[in-house]
Amino acid sequence: MDSLDLVSPYLFSYKGRCFPVQELMNPKDLDALQHVDVRPSDIYMITYPKSGSAWMQQILVKIVDAAHPDMEEEADNRARVPFLEGNTLDDFRRERPDPRLYATHLPPDMLPTGLKAKGVKVVYVMRNPKDVLVSLYHFSHSWKMLETPKSFEAFFQDFMDGKVYMGLWFDHVRAYQNEKDKMDVHYVKYEDMLKDLRGEVVKVCDFLGKDLTDEAIDHVVEMSTFKNMKTNPKANYKDLVEKQRYSSPTMRKGVAGDWKNFFTVAQNEYFDRVFEEKMSDLPLSFTWEINQ
Repeated sequence: MDSLDLVSPYLFSYKGRCFPVQELMNPKDLDALQHVDVRPSDIYMITYPKSGSAWMQQILVKIVDAAHPDMEEEADNRARVPFLEGNTLDDFRRERPDPRLYATHLPPDMLPTGLKAKGVKVVYVMRNPKDVLVSLYHFSHSWKMLETPKSFEAFFQDFMDGKVYMGLWFDHVRAYQNEKDKMDVHYVKYEDMLKDLRGEVVKVCDFLGKDLTDEAIDHVVEMSTFKNMKTNPKANYKDLVEKQRYSSPTMRKGVAGDWKNFFTVAQNEYFDRVFEEKMSDLPLSFTWEINQ
């Protein structure tokens, strides 16, 4: 641990990103992930933390189950769509039938090198960063690997400075926007799923080449609603609460605009200035609030 570049007692910095000190990964393990075996049929879900990972895990699992009914499993979504950085090179979950599903928060330069070379399909989910900040703030109170924030004000500044799990949101999203011509990537926005879940599921199916019936798509959508997922132990990470890795449920509200309950006027104005400075040259727009 002494050799780590510590940002805090809970986070270390490596290649400009922040990782939990107490997790399985260290710099050597993270570098080794670039040599993970990649199959052309693999499907990767990539997100910045708290951008809709559990939601897209559920969608992908249900799409694959519908397209390949012989592969349907009883395992939970964490086992069906394991996080790359949470496993070692010899992890048993690598020996799975095609198509294998993987999840990761890693930036492009830390992904397996074979991912681009073999044309692996990537689903990148992003969420408006104000809600990401608030969600990560609450998650930091729950996940035992992260430091409990001293205050929202302190966490807000840490987020803006990139001193949080996985570093700067701005850098992560920009990096993957710059990959659109280098990898086979489909971009999904969390807020678009809130507005039209079925439409977004259809787009993901088309991208993955999964020709599902209308009835099958309806089933994927129904099983992927926030209401159903919140009570589904295969999808809601309930086991990690029971194992006391999390102190509270990970599925909290599933809305757009919760940031308005936390940001001060000054914080919002500051955030808007930074967002404009860092992101205005990208063809990106976000929905900051949806009236429920």
